[in-house]
Amino acid sequence: MEERDLIRQGGVLVGYFEDGTAVLDSAFFGCDAGHRLIRAGRAVRWQPGVAKRLEQIEKERPMTRRVRVWQLKPEADLNKKFIGYWELTDRFGGPSRSDYQMVFDGQLDTDHPEELYERFNAGTLPQGYRGHRLTISDLVEIYDENHSEFWYLDLEGFVPVMFETEKEEME
Repeated sequence: MEERDLIRQGGVLVGYFEDGTAVLDSAFFGCDAGHRLIRAGRAVRWQPGVAKRLEQIEKERPMTRRVRVWQLKPEADLNKKFIGYWELTDRFGGPSRSDYQMVFDGQLDTDHPEELYERFNAGTLPQGYRGHRLTISDLVEIYDENHSEFWYLDLEGFVPVMFETEKEEME
């Protein structure tokens, strides 16, 4: 179940969307979320035990990792901007840490590069984001306390980036 399919009331999971219908826990009958959905003309089905099942699913789900977005500094070589990964690698040896600045560091509801692309190109950008919308030559770092992985936004999607030394990894 995707995060976007979940319904929360005051931060508590109370339901989810299934085939266009909102399925809400009957213990929350009359809640604001239910009223808003009904006023919006959405089909609502009340069912006992939904919140408890969702809470259990949430506990079993692995935590998403944190996300950093790195964009080329304004003073970076113009020839390195907005080019594909393979061209960057052929001409300059690949991305260089010193050319990038961090424009976001936070926890989101996903750590999948393609979904992150959507988040950082949406009408409303994640809180704390200080960069331009994601584009070719940007780096996305997905990390936790033990591991970091980098993805270069290429012409046709994301390409994993391996830095040659730990020193070369972003700090």
